[in-house]
Amino acid sequence: MSSLIFTTNETQILVATDTLAVTPDGEPHMFVSKATHIPHLKTIIAGFGAEGFTSEWALIVSTKMVVNGILNLDYHTPAALRDLWVEFSRELPGSVVAKVYQFGISEATNRVVSFLYRSDNGFESEQVDYGTAAFPDCNIPHGNIVQAIPEMMNEQRENQLQLPKDTRLSIGGEIYGLYLASDGCNSFKIAEFDDYDAQQRAVFGKYDMESR
Repeated sequence: MSSLIFTTNETQILVATDTLAVTPDGEPHMFVSKATHIPHLKTIIAGFGAEGFTSEWALIVSTKMVVNGILNLDYHTPAALRDLWVEFSRELPGSVVAKVYQFGISEATNRVVSFLYRSDNGFESEQVDYGTAAFPDCNIPHGNIVQAIPEMMNEQRENQLQLPKDTRLSIGGEIYGLYLASDGCNSFKIAEFDDYDAQQRAVFGKYDMESR
């Protein structure tokens, strides 16, 4: 995960992410969806850290678990994430961590609940309070959060560009939001970064060359 911005209250959830995935040396590699809505659980899964870990977990939740809602899922998540991490982290540097968020509509109360699981805390379940958060850090303005998200992600991007290349997060492509409430989930495009066209050419140009 490069950029994750979310806001929650008792009745609704908004999760926004960018779409850029890069090579180990930071060059545009592909565009991906970084948050997953699981309709039958009324849940969104997103995260950051070890690349691909959250997506693998979302696939397991979607296709291999017998649970009836986010609270039931939360009960099973810590142990299941620990098992997955044993396999997933074998070839990762020891400094790499993973954080997984699960946002959903409670099957018990029909209210929003959110949980965080961190590899450096043994993936123990941590309930997340209502409010707005952004990773990596940036200013969180007052007012309409959807309108503010492009500015927030651009700030995150500028902050990351000041860091050494081997430690920075690469943010780019498009910005997509998932809006979840008790009656369903909407996926929508919020914006795209100024260099999105150039990133597209970099990504798809490689495949054009390989096909010749």
